[in-house]
Amino acid sequence: MTILKKSLPVAAVLIAAVTLYASSVERYLHVRVSNPKTHELVRVNLPLSLAEKVVPAINHGQLQHGKIQVGDFTTDVDVRAILNALKTAPEGEFVTVQENDSDVRVAKEHGQLVVHVVDKAGKENVDVTIPWEVAEALISNTTGNELNVEAAIKALEATGDHNLVTVTGQEESVRVWIDSNSGDKQ
Repeated sequence: MTILKKSLPVAAVLIAAVTLYASSVERYLHVRVSNPKTHELVRVNLPLSLAEKVVPAINHGQLQHGKIQVGDFTTDVDVRAILNALKTAPEGEFVTVQENDSDVRVAKEHGQLVVHVVDKAGKENVDVTIPWEVAEALISNTTGNELNVEAAIKALEATGDHNLVTVTGQEESVRVWIDSNSGDKQ
């Protein structure tokens, strides 16, 4: 019994240290674009903490004060109402469109919004997976046709490792993901 009494404070300190370390791990946004035919490669490995500070400081074109204008998609569509409905809906496949030249699938899987597009003519696949917290952050404190990039970055910091976007085609491939590696190790 005395060993247990002596071990409890040590265990509590270790748990606190591990929790503190885990919450302070830097998350990185990675983007990799590669073209095997031309041997071109672009890699971006950006700490989310840096992105969170830089994005609101950029006021150019559609990106203003951490928010980006994305056209006029909200004129006839209430994005907030759709996201709220999807969030409370059970998991499953919601939309499937199969045509001669393309397939589209929209689903809710493992608490995430999933979009899969196959362009048969261009021989390209696009996969987008967005955690619900990030989707909600994108529309927080916005008006009309804005997406809140700054809030989405903050939300990404709280999520685990995620593949966000994968595009594979004949000419090049694109991958966007979040993890705690400072390089683009896969």
